Parts: sequence; C-alpha cells; structure tokens
Amino acid sequence: MDTTRAPMMAMTMVGGDHFFLARWVEYYGRQLGRENCYVLSHGGDPEHKKIAAGCNVIYLPFDESRKNFNQRRWQMLSRLTTGFTNFYNWVLVGDVDEIVCVDPAVSDSLPGYVASLTKKGGPQVITPFAIEMVHNPKLEPDPITDGRKILDVRRIFRLNANYAKPCISATKIDIVPGGHFANHPRLHLDPHLYLFHLRFIDHDMTEKRLATRRAQREIQSGALEEVEREKTGWDTAWDTYKALSKMKPKAETVDFPEFRKEMIDGWKPKKVVYWAPGGARPPGVYRLPERFKALF
Repeated sequence: MDTTRAPMMAMTMVGGDHFFLARWVEYYGRQLGRENCYVLSHGGDPEHKKIAAGCNVIYLPFDESRKNFNQRRWQMLSRLTTGFTNFYNWVLVGDVDEIVCVDPAVSDSLPGYVASLTKKGGPQVITPFAIEMVHNPKLEPDPITDGRKILDVRRIFRLNANYAKPCISATKIDIVPGGHFANHPRLHLDPHLYLFHLRFIDHDMTEKRLATRRAQREIQSGALEEVEREKTGWDTAWDTYKALSKMKPKAETVDFPEFRKEMIDGWKPKKVVYWAPGGARPPGVYRLPERFKALF
C-alpha cells in the first residue's frame, strides 16, 4: 500500500433513486467511512445531501435533453476514477444499485480484503463476480423495510457476466458506458468479491423504476414505435424481470467453477480498445447461502 494515498474510496452518480442511495451510503459508509464516499447528484437533488450526510456530495446540472447522457456520464466517471488514484490506492466506481462485498466466510472488511491484493505483480483492476438479484414475490413475499437487511429478505439471483464489472481500480482506466468493460487488458476475476446488482430487487419498485428509465430512453432516443433504433436493455428489462421472477432456484450456492472458467477463458477484446469476459447469461436462478444475509 502506498502510504501517501488513502486506502480506498467509492463513487457513484445518482438521479433520484433515494432508496438505493440510502442503502449505498449505509454500506459503503460503514465499510470505508463516509468521508471516502463520493456521490455525484444529477440535478442537485437536496434529498441526496440529506441521505448522504457526511459524504462528499457534488451537484451536477440537470440536462433534460439527455443527449449522449450515458456516454458523457461514464467519460466523466472514468476520468474521475483515474484522477482519484492519485490520492487513493483503490477507487471503486459503479451505479447506485450496485454493492460490492467480500464473501463473509473470507472477510468482513472490503478495504481490508482489497488491501491484501496490493502487492508487486498484483492486480491493478479488480472484477468482482456478478450476482443479479431477482425478486420472486411468491417465494419471498416479505417487503424490504427500513432497518432490515436486503439480503435477509431477498436471496434469489441469476448469473449475468455483463455485471462482472472492472469496477475497482488502482490505475488509469477508460470505462465504457454502463461500466461493463474497460480498456485494461488483464482480467482479475476475484474469487471472493461479489457485485450485487439490485435493479430487480423488488417487484413493485422494479416496475416503477423501469417505467421511468424507459421514459428517459424515449426522451433521449425516441419511442420504439416511432423511430428506427435497436432495443436496449432498458426497453426489454421489464419482460426479462417478469420471466425471471417466476423461476424457482436451482440450488443454494455461489460456487460456479465452470461458469467462472468460461468467463476467464472467454476474455477477449470488445469493440476497439476494450476487453470483456465471456459467460453471457446462463438460464435459471439460484439462492444465496445463509451467510450472506447480513451484508446489506
């Protein structure tokens, strides 16, 4: 560890999404200290400052046109990530509905575990294994309430290599829109780190949030029935969720050696200068082991 730099920070950009921001701040504030949490508030929502009290909250002007919004957002986040590595050994960047955790069987400290990887010849960019949570209302009927851990009431998930993101960096990096892959040519798919993607964490919340995202997409690119454009993940996400939410878990595990190997073996250039793992999205859902339920 470079003692001239602080150990680790986390950064996200958020518009609205008060529920997710509260959970993000609670978790990363507890792990890293709120003084090492950076929240970029799109539109300067005053509620963000209340939720993230003690964090570094930066107000960004709101752009109603949303022209090239995701590209501009991730260009900024990439450059900030690179810049912050001058003052932090490790910079974690991601969406507000993403939480990175260490397997509690290995460590209860995210910065402590990541620090253990800081050594000569060690990784410069870390990719956690992806866990995409899926709410099945019949199997998990309890609501997510204040004061109760999300993973205490939601444990069903699917595998999705697209969310194994290169989100923890100690070096200069260029990250594509969405954060799904980057220009760093070496993959360190960590065996004990997990990125929990929470967009499908609750049926009613998912329905409302995806409707908002589809409306934003239409402002940016036009409605599917009115313009010629390819469908995006936001256009199809509700149908994807509805199908997944009816499935029963195949097993209770986070051990997927064959899928991890597929991701590593499939590591290849993506587009021009970016790299991505293999693996895609295998069918079915699974259930988290009991030991994860108190994480967040």
